[in-house]
Amino acid sequence: MFKNFLLAAGMAAAFAPALMAADDSVTATERAKIEGVVKEYLIENPEVIMEAIRELQRRQTLAQMLPSIELYRDYLETDSEAPVLGNPNGDVTIVEFFDYRCGFCRRHFPAVMKLVKEDGNIRLMPKQFPILDGNDAKPLSMLSAKAALAAHKQGRFAEFHTAMMTSGSQVTEDSIYQIAGKVGLDVAQLKADMGDKLIEKRITNTLAIGQDIGFSGTPGYIIGKDVVLGAEGYDRLREAIERARAEKNS
Repeated sequence: MFKNFLLAAGMAAAFAPALMAADDSVTATERAKIEGVVKEYLIENPEVIMEAIRELQRRQTLAQMLPSIELYRDYLETDSEAPVLGNPNGDVTIVEFFDYRCGFCRRHFPAVMKLVKEDGNIRLMPKQFPILDGNDAKPLSMLSAKAALAAHKQGRFAEFHTAMMTSGSQVTEDSIYQIAGKVGLDVAQLKADMGDKLIEKRITNTLAIGQDIGFSGTPGYIIGKDVVLGAEGYDRLREAIERARAEKNS
């Protein structure tokens, strides 16, 4: 609550001169005193301005992305054939767009899973968003995405996903199959399933949806009516979860 108060105070402080200018009942002397208090407050609490700026940026991002999010929300959150981590019956869903070759995704993975585990009431829906393949390079992002959905067909998505996200080595074609074997997957069957046109179609659909929403990098998260762009950490994700719950219960 105090944090919200500071944010409100900071916003009010920033706009106080304009508000007073529109209020004829405020004398020049009173205006000078108030502006002095505002200036002193902002000098002593500069973090309030930064917090207000971050909140403004969040709202601007939402204004741009939310219409498309709402268009695809049902598919993204309730697809019965998609892998789900955490609590399948959780009251809040995190939709995560990621690439197995994304270093930020990997480094952020422990924070995401810590939140999912500690909360106990979160549905995490990882969405394959293989955008790091270059034109001249082997499509390892797409290959690992196909392997993940093929692993899901064998009922071992969670094991494969965790192993890929926590692997300290660079993603290669050999490492994908080595990890698959280590987590108990039938590698021959995995390779066969990776050629399934439906798996490729699911991935290309997710790519198109993510790009239409406005994601241009990874990781990216949709949590209720909030969007987290990048590896912003545990606290930012927790804040988004709390906001989603509050909106749902209001």
